[in-house]
Amino acid sequence: MADLACEYVITSSGGTLRLNDGDLGHGSLDDLYWVAAIHGLDRGPIRSTVEDQAFGDGGVNHKNWFGPRHPVFEGSLVVQSVPFGSDTCQEILDDMEEDMDAVLDPMLRSPYGTLTFTKRNGTIESFTVQYEVAADVQPTDDFMLRSFSFGLVEVA
Repeated sequence: MADLACEYVITSSGGTLRLNDGDLGHGSLDDLYWVAAIHGLDRGPIRSTVEDQAFGDGGVNHKNWFGPRHPVFEGSLVVQSVPFGSDTCQEILDDMEEDMDAVLDPMLRSPYGTLTFTKRNGTIESFTVQYEVAADVQPTDDFMLRSFSFGLVEVA
């Protein structure tokens, strides 16, 4: 299961995007890309090849393999440095959205990016990624927050 508490760092030629980098609540003034769910990070989908049995019922099953991972991140843009609802809050949210696009968009084509994170056991995991599912940013909580989702794919 993907760890929702650790920091995820996505680096591309457009800069660096840090997810879960800071403290949420409790008087914190950190503006955050806060992750609520990560799908597909633990392992890639199973590639299973099955052919129809020639001249008979059934099929021929070949070895199964894991394909590349397709991590999809879901979360919220959280502004804690200024009061909610202020004009400045909306400007910060706009800037955060633009900063996210600046990091993700260059990964549509080569050069690729890198996703790095540290597991609970202290193991650092890092792999090359390409931008696969376009970022979708939507207002939530009466325009106080913005939710986001985007997807990457592991490059071999």
